[in-house]
Amino acid sequence: MHFLELLPSLFTSCLSLLRVEDAVEFSLGGLQPLLASIGRDATAYDRFFSLPIFIKKNWVNLAFGIRVGLCLVGAALLILEVRMRRLGMPVAERWKRRIAIGMSLLAFGIYFDFSNPKARYGEYYHRHEFYHYYLGAKYNEELGYTRLYDCTLVAEIDNGRRASVAKREFRDLNVNLIRKVKDTYILTEPERCRDRFTPERWEDFRKDVDWFYRSSRGSYWERMQQDHGYNPPPVWTMTGKLFANIAPAGKVFFKILASIDVLLQAGMVSLLFWAFGWRVGMVATIFWGCNAAANFYWTGGAFLRMDWMFMLVASVALARKRYFFWAGFALMWSALLRVFPAALFGGWAAMVAMYTLREIFSRHKNSANEPRGFLSYIHPHHRRLIAGSFIAIATLVPASMLTTGGVHPYKEFVEHIAVHKHTPLTNHMGLPTILSHTWDGRMRFTRNNNLDDAFQEWKAGRNENKAKYKVLQYGIFGIFFLWIAWALRRTHLLWVAPALSLPLVMCLTDLTCYYYSMYIIAGVLVAVRRPIGAALLATGAASVILLGKSIGYASTNISGFYYVDDNFAAQSYLFLLFSALMLWSYSRPLSWAALRAWWQRAPEPRKKS
Repeated sequence: MHFLELLPSLFTSCLSLLRVEDAVEFSLGGLQPLLASIGRDATAYDRFFSLPIFIKKNWVNLAFGIRVGLCLVGAALLILEVRMRRLGMPVAERWKRRIAIGMSLLAFGIYFDFSNPKARYGEYYHRHEFYHYYLGAKYNEELGYTRLYDCTLVAEIDNGRRASVAKREFRDLNVNLIRKVKDTYILTEPERCRDRFTPERWEDFRKDVDWFYRSSRGSYWERMQQDHGYNPPPVWTMTGKLFANIAPAGKVFFKILASIDVLLQAGMVSLLFWAFGWRVGMVATIFWGCNAAANFYWTGGAFLRMDWMFMLVASVALARKRYFFWAGFALMWSALLRVFPAALFGGWAAMVAMYTLREIFSRHKNSANEPRGFLSYIHPHHRRLIAGSFIAIATLVPASMLTTGGVHPYKEFVEHIAVHKHTPLTNHMGLPTILSHTWDGRMRFTRNNNLDDAFQEWKAGRNENKAKYKVLQYGIFGIFFLWIAWALRRTHLLWVAPALSLPLVMCLTDLTCYYYSMYIIAGVLVAVRRPIGAALLATGAASVILLGKSIGYASTNISGFYYVDDNFAAQSYLFLLFSALMLWSYSRPLSWAALRAWWQRAPEPRKKS
């Protein structure tokens, strides 16, 4: 099964969910039979993608133009729509909806390079990703968070490749540094891995490792053991283990597992159209499909890597539809899957705190002697939100303990992340990256190939700078939090808060670049502030231009940045700038008069013209 075979039914299902009456008439009526026939006929498929335009050196430039073009055209259309309405020449809603759906489908397709096998990889599954997440979940009790690479190498010895293993290097996940195999216990005490397995489980693990070796042999396979291990929390492991134990490693099985993410991605786009309409759906889908920071290169074709994102989008969509309990449940589920979405509760926390405090002071002032329970001061919608969040913890955490081995995986996860947190990566993004990236400390000057880990000096410099600027980092976080609270002080729209809280994630964490797909939820703000949509799409276009050649987005290095750490430091500045523009556009000017009016529940003061 190739990804292209999924497109006809996938797009049709999405459009039917959106109740688009003229969907078939619009474009898929002619496209669906073509895609279906290509999916069935391998020869036709090969002939189609043998056209010169699909050769990688030609395709990357075309795709670059499509991505930048979609973002800029989408931004221009948002501005033009407002201008035409002000001139008394509004465009018919039917045409606007058709254009929005068409551009959304293009953006969805370009994320996958329209399934061009010459642009990424021909088989729709990511072996590197599956090696970590499939094996890490399936054998979580034996491998934990630190033994994936060790036990892989021991399994290779048992598979008859001892001489090859003895010459290799791998990452010791206990300290997150590259080490030579001959300097570790792997050759001398292999039983330290084997003894953690039953004989049957070790045989299964050995066979699964052998499949990965035979499908990924060479330097690609050896580099897999130099990545940064298996890192998801136990709640993800619970679901991943359920799917991974269905069958042994294999091409067909992995294609089926990889299709889950495609369904989740189609589902999140459908949720946006369902809850917010075509305008928000278009802006969010174009940004997600075209931005370079979180493109297909990193986690496309992977195993259940989009579940956190689906839950994040579901939380704002459900809040918009006033399902507040399930909105809280979904955002907490997202946080339990990837931890960092917990920062997006910041906006909701500010809304709940401001409303509750004002109610307490107001009621005590007007009826000082009337006894009341504390819950009566909390808005009913806030109570449902809080209840959903706590129920998610109360159900998902115990369930994960039952399926992954009790409390121990949580303890090991915390210890592992503590080590992982102090291991800077060249594709990290966030405020800590901005503060720790210096001219002299760049990878260009500090990479030392004479060391076992060539990036050891670069990492040490990054960590030193992070510690140096820790107070500044938290100070900027405090400013953003107060700014978000100010922006939310007069709104009752709970779905706005997670989107406005995105800067908090940037301030608190150094995330690998692909997690910046979270900015898809900034698109929902278009429903209340149209200019934010234009700024978000311009950010998506700028991200593509900045990365350029570094990850196959263009055949020339347009941005001038060559080294990866420079590229993603620039991306961090770009997204921080958008975060500030987003808050500036949404919030009203700060003044004591406005603050006093809000506290007294008086109308907002207006400047005299």
